[in-house]
Parts: sequence; C-alpha cells; structure tokens
Amino acid sequence: MARTTNSQAELMKVGATALELIVFKMFNVTADGTEETLHYGVNVAKVREIMPMPALTKVPDMPDYAEALTEVRGEVIPIIDLSRWMKIRPAQHHTVRPKVIVLSMMNTIVGMIVHDVERIRRISWDQVKQPPSMLQTKYGGKITGVTKIDAEGESLLLILDLESMMAEIGAVSVEAVFDAELGDAFLKNLHGTVMVADDSAVARKIIKDNLETRGLKVIACSDGKEALAALHQAKARLGEKPITDYIQLLITDVEMPEMDGITLASTLKSDDRFKSLPIIVNTSLSGDESKEKAKSIGADGYLVKFDIAHLIQEVAKFLPH
Repeated sequence: MARTTNSQAELMKVGATALELIVFKMFNVTADGTEETLHYGVNVAKVREIMPMPALTKVPDMPDYAEALTEVRGEVIPIIDLSRWMKIRPAQHHTVRPKVIVLSMMNTIVGMIVHDVERIRRISWDQVKQPPSMLQTKYGGKITGVTKIDAEGESLLLILDLESMMAEIGAVSVEAVFDAELGDAFLKNLHGTVMVADDSAVARKIIKDNLETRGLKVIACSDGKEALAALHQAKARLGEKPITDYIQLLITDVEMPEMDGITLASTLKSDDRFKSLPIIVNTSLSGDESKEKAKSIGADGYLVKFDIAHLIQEVAKFLPH
C-alpha cells in the first residue's frame, strides 16, 4: 500500500486534528443468536498493504489466535487471527472472505486477519473518545478509543489496542536488555517524577513498571487531554514555581483519543508556563517524518515503542541520577 509515508507526514503536522483510518469489519454472533457487524479502525500510517488470505504455516505451541506464519514479499511474518484474539465469530451461514491487513509498527511487521475491509475514513481526534467501561468489559480491555460513524450514532467505530496485541504474541520485546554502549543508566537508580500519556493500558504498564524499578515516580494519563488538565492543575498549585517542581519529564504517545500527542506537545512548548518541561515522543509509528516532526514542535526526544533500553537511556538524560 503506497499511502504510508504520506499518511505519516499528514498525521505529524502541527495542528493536524484528524487521522486517516482504514475501516474493517468483523462479524459476531450475539448471545441472542443474531449477528452484529463490528467496525474497527487502524491508522493508515501503520498499514503496509492489504491482501487476500495467503497460505498459512501453523506454528506449534502458540495461542490459537497466533499460530500461523506466512511469507509476504520474501519476508516471513506472524499472522494474528483477530476474531480469535477478540473472541468473536460470524454466524455459521455467513460466508466470510477474509483479508489480511499487513501492519508495520514498532519496527515489526505482522499480519492481521479481518473479515472484510470497508474503506478509508478521515476522523477528527476530538471525535474519538475513551471507551466506556461497558465496552472495555465486553472486549476484554482491548479497545483504546470509540467514535460514531453515522449521523444517528447507531454505528460505532472501535480503535484496537494494537500494542496489547503485539505484546501478547511476543512480536516485540519489552525487556530492558543491558548494552554497554548505552552507558550506566541501568546501573543506577534515577530520581524524579515522570508523566506518561498513552491510551494503551499495556503500554502504560510497560513504561510504568520499567521506570518505577529504576526509582522513578510515574503519573499515568490515558490521553493528551487528561495529561494537559493534570499539568494545569499542578501549575495552579505551584503558583510562581516552575512546572518542573511537579514533574521533570513527560513521555507521550502520538495517537490518543480526545487530544493526540503532537497537539499536546506543541501546546505545552508554546506556553511559557510549560515550555521548560522536557518531552519525549514515544510512538508505534516509525519513520523519518515522525522523528522530524517531533523535533520541529520542540520535543526533546523521540522513541519508537517498545525499545525499553533506549527509553531508559533517553529518560536518564533529563533526570538526576
């Protein structure tokens, strides 16, 4: 799919408040025996291509939703059966012609089997809301955002926690592996408070656990709007004292409901009350466009998830040992 580079550049524009999603469908039999159509969205910037169902090779001793590999353009990649991962299934009479969405994220390539691909939709970040607890319970906490896709509000578009999916199948390493070239950040405890803004509960936990084991206090926020509100509240309490008396570093994701990380970072860096706060952009999107845009809005660091070793190294630059 030849849209990835342009889509990344579009997403990373300062002030860009919308993203392009490839919408796909999953069909599920409800408790009363009727079939429902579920709409999901994945950022175009993460999609390398969409392909018909390929030949699969089973892998022993793997969960049923991640038991296959396939070859795409000379590269062997893991395949995730989304219906099994989400624990949903179409009606027996429904003939599904599945497709595979090939994702490129966190420096990893993985295929995701879906029931049908609909189209590309452009949606404003402020229209994407945190999922209500009812939806989180229904889908096992695997949803990070929800928005309406019709005027009547009867059809909802769900945003999957792809970081959770990737971590569950072991497609990414979340261990901080010591590398002598990274210096001695692993050998010393760090001191201070870090705020983490990320809509993925799995991502928040991975970052929080790794930072807390090195002596840091972590304040976790589920989106940019929540993080910005917490910073404003802290500044009101601090008065004339600098915001760095409250926290010493902000680590923010890019894709988040309510307020994305680029808007959050540019808002803070353009405000005299907050511009001294160091900001690290931590995203599943890789590519030069993402890195350059993070720099252009004044971000002090940039990382691709989940490179924990380099996260610790980057954090150590801004905090006292």
